[in-house]
Amino acid sequence: MVDRLLGAGLAVCPEERRSRFASYFAYPGTEAARDDYVFLPERSKEDWGRLLDHCEVLLFRAGEDIIRAGEEDRALYIIVEGTLEILLLDERGDEHRFGTIGQRSVTGEMAFLDGRPRAATIRALTDGELMRISFESYEALAARYPELGRAILLDLGRILAARLRYANEVIARASD
Repeated sequence: MVDRLLGAGLAVCPEERRSRFASYFAYPGTEAARDDYVFLPERSKEDWGRLLDHCEVLLFRAGEDIIRAGEEDRALYIIVEGTLEILLLDERGDEHRFGTIGQRSVTGEMAFLDGRPRAATIRALTDGELMRISFESYEALAARYPELGRAILLDLGRILAARLRYANEVIARASD
């Protein structure tokens, strides 16, 4: 499976890390690819193998809800293949598409970190595959491989900060 992740660009050989991730992921509302949202771009094949050992691999179909707003679940999802859309509820309860998330990134990071109910619905736009790591499995991984556990948390913080900066830009443009 790790070799398949190499093919998907999640785990890369050291010499390929920068070049393969430099122009891949486009965050919601943007067309430009950005390194800011790629999960664990600097980790080795061995680290991805360790992470995979603590994950379950799930297939999804277009139209399927991966996460539902309001659910209580602390799992983190790593998109291996496919495209997901982010749906937010307005004050009337109507869903509105905020953007998309593609392979090589994560979703569910807020609930994973704070344990609160899911903030958005994440729905598959295409068929695909993801890796799901429960919070309990993460804790087992972090106990066995503390440096990898630390790297995962730091990378989630980096991705959240980048997404918050993007959300701030959207809010600022909307208020103009």
